[in-house]
Amino acid sequence: MMNEAIDIRLIEGRQRAEDMRRLAAGEVTPEQLQRENAIVQSAADILKVDFLPKGTDEQWARIITDLERD
Repeated sequence: MMNEAIDIRLIEGRQRAEDMRRLAAGEVTPEQLQRENAIVQSAADILKVDFLPKGTDEQWARIITDLERD
């Protein structure tokens, strides 16, 4: 038996409408809703992202060599 195609946009629209209803009813705060809808749910907020490179040039050269070999 084949499953019918799923209309993702329709599901998203219904979820958004339910979110708006919950906000209007005071069931959740905007912050709670944001946490619920986050792709990565975490108990801690990300305060700072460190984009500085890690490791020495030699370590990265070895990693790249190992990746290319495999």
